[in-house]
Amino acid sequence: MAPWIRRTVALATTVLLLWLTVRAVGSQALLDAGAVLTPLAFFAALTAGLVVALSQALRWRVLAAAQGIRIPFRQAVRDCYASSFGNMVLPGGLGGDAARLVVYRNEGRRRWWSPLVAVGAERLSATTWVFATAAAVLTAAGAPPLLTLPAVLAAAVFLAAAVACTRGMRARRQLLVWSTSAVSVAALVGLFLVAMAALGGPVHAPVALIGLASMSLPIGAGGWGVREFSVGALAPTLGAEPDWAVTMATGYGLLATVSTLPGAVILAWTALRARADSSR
Repeated sequence: MAPWIRRTVALATTVLLLWLTVRAVGSQALLDAGAVLTPLAFFAALTAGLVVALSQALRWRVLAAAQGIRIPFRQAVRDCYASSFGNMVLPGGLGGDAARLVVYRNEGRRRWWSPLVAVGAERLSATTWVFATAAAVLTAAGAPPLLTLPAVLAAAVFLAAAVACTRGMRARRQLLVWSTSAVSVAALVGLFLVAMAALGGPVHAPVALIGLASMSLPIGAGGWGVREFSVGALAPTLGAEPDWAVTMATGYGLLATVSTLPGAVILAWTALRARADSSR
């Protein structure tokens, strides 16, 4: 499928899901989320983004090194910030990761394949934690098997794929990959709960995990649409009001976007430096 077709489908999916969400709960549920952008929440978002970028950079370096790609830590942090921003604003939710793959396509033991395995393992390890945590939280909350079973199965599939990508790595390095992935996910869950608190609560962990799990899938643009639609549709099953859940999910989306803004600064700075170098 041509890239422009994929982008068009992703944008159309986001628009459709947001339209369906508005039809179900009204547009005010989305508009009320703007109240989340307080100075304290803004600072919390940037802090969570920093934690995610640093922990992601650690495992990105380890996974890349396992494929014969040497990346200085500062560069790894820049890579991860830029990648997160790209994933947030580009259709499909994988644009930033695809850009990382292109940048390192000629490095490593095997052209294209080495960075693909490293990027894949980096994303899969975090996604495994998202769905495993979602399964645990939903089970503890007494959610029906209709919700918990898909989360368990998804976690198992992502785990198997991540293990395949990290096969042959030393145990200590694998431990670093999985522990930093857990830190990244914990920061994102915390940010979702911050969004709920900033919007007046209540703080509802199952709704937060449903929102994070749904936006982990490469559907739409930056998780928009699929996150709001999922929490709105499943909120009654979790004992929450649909319009409240949609407001919370939209508020998190705004803070998540804020958390990746340093990536935009990095991309702009890189572009300016490249332009200056080319003009010499």
